Amino acid sequence: MHPAHQTPVLKNGSHSKEKEKIEDPAEQAGALNDKYLRLMAEFDNYKRRSGQERDRLIEAADEQLIKELIEVRENFERAFASKDQGNKFVLGMKLNYAKLNSILQKHGLEAYGERGSKFDPEIHEAVLCAPSESMPDSHISDVLERGYTVKGKIVKHAKVAVSSGKPEHD
Repeated sequence: MHPAHQTPVLKNGSHSKEKEKIEDPAEQAGALNDKYLRLMAEFDNYKRRSGQERDRLIEAADEQLIKELIEVRENFERAFASKDQGNKFVLGMKLNYAKLNSILQKHGLEAYGERGSKFDPEIHEAVLCAPSESMPDSHISDVLERGYTVKGKIVKHAKVAVSSGKPEHD
């Protein structure tokens, strides 16, 4: 290399270009700010794309569930339009209920709230508390409305009557 093209070496052994980089903090701050702004723009784009992808996935799942429920709705419509409202109607309703129930279970729905089980205020809503001959204290004596979970998350609390134990006789 030609000596004129070499970076001069200072007394402390460092090159003058390195010293120039260190001596210009405004330029260094500008470069860091530019890098920061680009990174923030990339992150904003990532968040936007991730949000759009999540929305597409949710829409696809909703669409699939709706398609399955349409079958049940159409079965109800056929049953209601049937001329024979006797045993065939009841059978049709039972078949529709079974189909609807299987679709909901496939999508993670589970019912809970059984008569005789221990009352848990975290998952049950006590609507009534009364003595019971057959049910021990703090146990569900009657289920007014079932509770439901979807994939372990409560979506509807069970509404129950709770036993306060055996009635006192005078």
